[in-house]
Amino acid sequence: MHTMTRRHCRSRPAAVNKQFGFQQGFSLLEIMIVVVIVGIMISLATLSIGSVSDDGIDEHSRRFQILLELVTEEAGIRGRELGLRFYQHGYEFSAQVLEVDEEGVSSWIWVPLGQDRLLKPRNFGEDISLDLEIEGEEVTLEYERDTEQTYVPQVYILSSGDIAPAFMVRIRPTFASDGITLAVNELGTVEMSRDEF
Repeated sequence: MHTMTRRHCRSRPAAVNKQFGFQQGFSLLEIMIVVVIVGIMISLATLSIGSVSDDGIDEHSRRFQILLELVTEEAGIRGRELGLRFYQHGYEFSAQVLEVDEEGVSSWIWVPLGQDRLLKPRNFGEDISLDLEIEGEEVTLEYERDTEQTYVPQVYILSSGDIAPAFMVRIRPTFASDGITLAVNELGTVEMSRDEF
């Protein structure tokens, strides 16, 4: 009788093809990696196309709304007065600090938060412009901060959590008629709407 040795019991691997040798194919892991890479590339393409079509107006508007809510909460929690000033292509936050001059006289002054990581000045670039209305009156915005004049915010974010005065800011492409308006009331509530002039 013929006895089988261990060596003869082994079956041939499934990947071996009699005619061509080893069969070439992709594993499930390789296919999944390709799908993920393609998905990332499509996402990046969609983001870049989207930012060209809306000039980043939606993103800037949402960021401003979130920052304003955060600053309002911070003013209440820390018990300090904060300010907001708009320019033609951006905005900046400021804080009220006590300054003592050479003669020992102390006074409250407004200082822009240029070094603050979260509340640093925001500049949208020349392609995006801002329009500002305070209490129904249109405000002519400066191109940038005038360092020769005393700094004064246009909007005050009080330690009580209130905002004074109520305002509307419109973020729009510089040479377009449509944009997003953010109406902010004295309680700090922001209403965002897409509009056309």
